[in-house]
Amino acid sequence: MSGKILFKNYKIGLGILAVFFIILSVTLHLFHNYFLFRLLRGIICYTTLVYLFIAHGKNIQKWLVGFLFFYGASSITTVWYENGTMASISMILNFIAFLMLLWYIVPKFNLKNLTKKFTLLFILMILVNGYLFFQLIELMKEMTLNYTQYLFMVLSAFCGLLLAFLSLFYNHFFNSKLSMSFTLLVFLIIFAEIFRGIAYYDLGHSAAFVYLARILLVLSLYTLVHFSFLDLKNVKSIKTLTT
Repeated sequence: MSGKILFKNYKIGLGILAVFFIILSVTLHLFHNYFLFRLLRGIICYTTLVYLFIAHGKNIQKWLVGFLFFYGASSITTVWYENGTMASISMILNFIAFLMLLWYIVPKFNLKNLTKKFTLLFILMILVNGYLFFQLIELMKEMTLNYTQYLFMVLSAFCGLLLAFLSLFYNHFFNSKLSMSFTLLVFLIIFAEIFRGIAYYDLGHSAAFVYLARILLVLSLYTLVHFSFLDLKNVKSIKTLTT
């Protein structure tokens, strides 16, 4: 029964939760409670995971569970990000979380469907976004605490680029609400990560980037939940057609 209620009203419920977490995040930051501010990032991820377990039960997607678990764990370990070991663990967990998203999208990719247009788009994306990504990481390099942290920062950036390309291809080829939701999810996460890095390493107007990063995180998880409902609905529709 709870799953049906959540399914029917999940957008309203998620909207209320999103506003609550954004206001709470801003409040904690304004009061300089950085410990709880960082911890809240993980709490938001695990609240989303619990929400989906209640809504979907045993039907919950495995890659989604993996993403939220590792992304939440990565977020919690940032509480001790000034410690070299914890910073490395945080970046490793963040990289694994990105691999969970690749777990979903890679099987959707078929080289036979890759046109010249998308080949050129991929090359352009790698050249332009790759340059910008690694320029940003190079700015952060001197502020990283050890090589492991830096290495997994680079690997996460590469995963972000790959996810961006694959999600654009996925949306172009399928052109559905499902594919558009996943593409939006990927880009919200990527920009949330970029703004979080800029804010943490004080590369810009840090307060503005702090709030932008947190708002985009909350919106990305809102989109993730919406996507999970669409995905399960799509799976049920396919099963109905094949039986």
